[in-house]
Amino acid sequence: MTLTVNTNSYVTVVTADTYLETRIDSDNWTAASTALKESALVTATALVDDHAWIGSAVSSSQALAWPRNNATYNDTRMGATITIGNTVIPDQVIEAVYEQALHLVDNEDLLQGKTQTFESISVGSVSVSDSNNDTNRIPIKPSLVLKKIRPLLNKAYSTSIGASWWRAN
Repeated sequence: MTLTVNTNSYVTVVTADTYLETRIDSDNWTAASTALKESALVTATALVDDHAWIGSAVSSSQALAWPRNNATYNDTRMGATITIGNTVIPDQVIEAVYEQALHLVDNEDLLQGKTQTFESISVGSVSVSDSNNDTNRIPIKPSLVLKKIRPLLNKAYSTSIGASWWRAN
């Protein structure tokens, strides 16, 4: 798979290597081949890109969701409203791609959709036997990725990743 910046990836292998070289638990990334890293970055970009973002795409012909027009959000850390320029890909999106790519490399077969099956289940003295040893469920998108991009999501569509519900009385 050929990685092409701004077509199927927001980042390059070189920039991902630079980001991940100082990150803890990135040994699998460091040991991965360039081809695997490229595939991971392209797949990570697709996964991160698949959200309802604030603003609107700059062009109807752009391959990726960013850059965007009218992208404004409230930064609670800064205590200010931030407007992202229409030529800018936010650092949060770029960092989310790095983190998602690392997650893909760290969790082989993550996207194969394997299901948990049991050889046997007992009720008396509680006993469960797992046929394919997949007792730990690993999410496709780790919480760190979702945390990074949450401020940039259109709130009307972000309930699936933990937005608050409210009730009118």
